[in-house]
Amino acid sequence: MSSPKNHSEETKKLLEKIPKDIIAKWLLEEGYYPEQYVLPPPFKVHKFKLQTNPYFLVQTNDQNRQKFIPTLSALVNISFPKSELTDRTFGIIEPKIYHDIVWYLINEWNLIIDILFNPCNKIYSYSFPIPITKNNEGSIGILRTGRMIYEFLEMAENDLLTEAFNYKYILKTDIKNFYSSIYTHSIAWALHSKEIIRQKGNRDNYSDFLGLKLDKLFQSANDGCTNGIAVGPAISDLISEIILSSADTIISKNIILKEIDFIGVRFKDDYRFLCQSKEDANKIIKILQKELALFNLTLNESKSKIDELPDGLFRDWTSDYQNFALKYKNTINYKKFENSFRGTLKVDKKFEGTGVVDRFLSELTTEENNLKFNFKDKDFLKAISLLLLLIKRRKKSLPQILGIIEKIILDNAGNKSIINNIKSIFEKLLKEKLKAIEDHQYDLVWIIYFVKSMDLFPIIFDKKFESKIISSIQSNSFKLYESITSDILLFKKIKKPGKNIDLLSHLALFKKTNE
Repeated sequence: MSSPKNHSEETKKLLEKIPKDIIAKWLLEEGYYPEQYVLPPPFKVHKFKLQTNPYFLVQTNDQNRQKFIPTLSALVNISFPKSELTDRTFGIIEPKIYHDIVWYLINEWNLIIDILFNPCNKIYSYSFPIPITKNNEGSIGILRTGRMIYEFLEMAENDLLTEAFNYKYILKTDIKNFYSSIYTHSIAWALHSKEIIRQKGNRDNYSDFLGLKLDKLFQSANDGCTNGIAVGPAISDLISEIILSSADTIISKNIILKEIDFIGVRFKDDYRFLCQSKEDANKIIKILQKELALFNLTLNESKSKIDELPDGLFRDWTSDYQNFALKYKNTINYKKFENSFRGTLKVDKKFEGTGVVDRFLSELTTEENNLKFNFKDKDFLKAISLLLLLIKRRKKSLPQILGIIEKIILDNAGNKSIINNIKSIFEKLLKEKLKAIEDHQYDLVWIIYFVKSMDLFPIIFDKKFESKIISSIQSNSFKLYESITSDILLFKKIKKPGKNIDLLSHLALFKKTNE
């Protein structure tokens, strides 16, 4: 049995040991908001239960015609620049609609498992969104981001590497604008097949077809749109897995019909195939293009690449970064910090869009989230300046950098010079960001939270924010949706300094866990 197949079977076994009520609880509480680096700690679910019945039911009129009309809503979005030309936008779904998506999924959970782990599917996924591991059988962890990082590395640097000696080439490709391209009608196609859904009388048969209810709920969550689903919520990741698993089963069948020797794996929308020739790789690409098109999805041709093994097996930036890595250092002086910082910039420039900045930041602290810095007072301010400059290279790094600065403040609480300088830095930074609120929403959400949670200085706002997320942090109360009931609590108030979870613990992107 190949390593990828073994991984898939193990994942299924672990999933089947988890009671459905635990899965529902995790999806509602830990899976409601996007991953930890998107929103600060106050956006935390602490009361969101699966009700006996869904909020939105299928109705049948006197003519025996069915209606399913969830209340129309709009996503609450938060974005940060992915590149100079594109943004990465995350969405938050109206709670009652989110609840019902979970409710209907759990109600037919066996069907979901059958689709995700179809024995005819020979393309093995490493992106199951619920964090399950053999170390905690029967339960679920909470670190979604950490789990996903682990799964990607398991695929790319362990299982594929183990099998590579039997093959000559590796094909890499991914889907273009995946989440924004998902056609909500394809949810029903994935669960029941397009042929069955399009049969007379089935298009409006909401009672019998889970996919039709999910289609309508995702439309209603996104102001009626049939193109695109929210990026970030765990149910979006689960739905995307359902769609791609169904597509992968068809793709597998067609590759096998071509008598191609291959091993296929997928991490979210990122495909990798081991095969014996370039000709086989090109045949696989054509099959992918054809079958994904039936789900209204297209390959990103600019990112499709065929390499002769062992090229293509490794992340190229990791070898360059090793010369600057701080992973095995217990303490570092400022010179060592600056050298690693400069090396990180070089690697990031050479290999754009990698996780090298995240890796560098994670190596500045220990597993216990203590700083490795052995700095003089003036060194702290230089380091903070460099770290803040790093945000321009990778916007996603802002929360981690704030977490490091938070630790600097806590470790130097009695040093008025350092604390006053940090206050001055953030007063200027906040003032600058407030000049163009629409361009800096992500920054402002995190910086306002940081200033308030550390009580660095009073913030005076001279106008209301259009962003519901910023308004929630500003007012220290939930402003995203007005329709929620007392049964659902989706926000924790910012407390006095020392009473809030520290940011590095909230993020825990690269930390080892027992999950």
